Amino acid sequence: MLQHVCGLAGRAGAIAAMGRMGKEFLLLLVTAAIAPASVVASAQDIAAIIDDCESCHGRGGASAWKDIPVIGGMSAFYLDAQLHAYQDGYRPCGEVEYPAGPERGLVGDMCEAVDGLDATQIAAIADYFAEQVFIVPDQQADRQLAEQGEELHERLCAKCHSEGGGLAFDDAGILAGQWRGYLQQSFRQFRAGERWQPEKMAPTVEQLDDRDVEALVEFYVTRAPVE
Repeated sequence: MLQHVCGLAGRAGAIAAMGRMGKEFLLLLVTAAIAPASVVASAQDIAAIIDDCESCHGRGGASAWKDIPVIGGMSAFYLDAQLHAYQDGYRPCGEVEYPAGPERGLVGDMCEAVDGLDATQIAAIADYFAEQVFIVPDQQADRQLAEQGEELHERLCAKCHSEGGGLAFDDAGILAGQWRGYLQQSFRQFRAGERWQPEKMAPTVEQLDDRDVEALVEFYVTRAPVE
């Protein structure tokens, strides 16, 4: 849907080299790299948008809340695609209470968060979070159930979600080490047909019963992304 992954890969090295620079300066260079000067988004504006993102997703995308996914370290291509999916109605925008930041306690949703963002802003936001580190939250897991989930994953999911769902460059989202609550929510949405999924994924999801989903979730909870 958004085939700019080659350009993103080229920018990743330059961004990593500037990791110690301030957020606004980094974002200015990122936006300059992805658009002509006449349409470069304001670095200050993008920094403010990212601050709002981090009110829910945590600093650097390291969410501390079980129903809000960790997004730091995911591929820029995947993050870009998901933000556009919210804008285009391909992902449900369930309400969530801001857990931190100046809007703490207020209720919002992802549709409101992405409303009005243009493609340049979305790409810059995706690049920023892609350059962060995926911080695995501390969760207890049912190891026996996770073993059943590993068998299911290898048989049904590994072709697209390699390395136990832990490889960012699959451009399929990082499943390994993700919050259990978010994984459960995602499976519910896919199974209910509420969230867009690739054609090749739908038949696999249809095969899963509740116990299969529980096992897969436990498997992913026990994993960690590949660095």
